Amino acid sequence: MTKSDMINNINQSKKDVESSSETFFNNRIIWTIDEVCKFTAYKKGTIYNLVSNGNIPYRKRGKRLFFIPTEILTWIKGE
Repeated sequence: MTKSDMINNINQSKKDVESSSETFFNNRIIWTIDEVCKFTAYKKGTIYNLVSNGNIPYRKRGKRLFFIPTEILTWIKGE
């Protein structure tokens, strides 16, 4: 295997991981705070502050926070 072949394999693996991550996020009906953090690259404290100030769409069941992916995407777009 040449160096070029190895680089191509690595690049393909990266694309596969990115694609599977997109599928995971797009196929979920509800996100947890951890998934919102991963998707937005915000820390948990930032998400909690946004929730506390009413600046991000969320749902609460008991003490747990839930987020609807389509609402988060709309919020990110600023619509």
